[in-house]
Amino acid sequence: YAATYATGLLCARRLLTKYDLAETYEGNTDNIGDDYNVQADKDERQPFKCFLDVGLVRTSTGSRVFAALKGAVDGGIDIPHNDKRYAGYDLQDKSLDPEVLERYIKGGVVAEYA
Repeated sequence: YAATYATGLLCARRLLTKYDLAETYEGNTDNIGDDYNVQADKDERQPFKCFLDVGLVRTSTGSRVFAALKGAVDGGIDIPHNDKRYAGYDLQDKSLDPEVLERYIKGGVVAEYA
């Protein structure tokens, strides 16, 4: 999960650097466990917008494809999404637990296993 998040983050930063948007849209620099949406400045260029195409990948809650989505969104790309599929989303409470998501992103689940 951590490697997939990092791949999405790296792709986002490289893409924004290529189109000279990296300084305008820095992405999520505060808390990686919280849900983040790119906000457009009225005076600046619009953020780079793309859509997630999962293809044949299974879209269960906590899937790696959503880690890549989270990384790309945190990197500064505008991707329409919902936090219901992130790791750490509780179906009964209908809320995202940012601590659990951050633990997955930082590889804490792997550290507990080892």
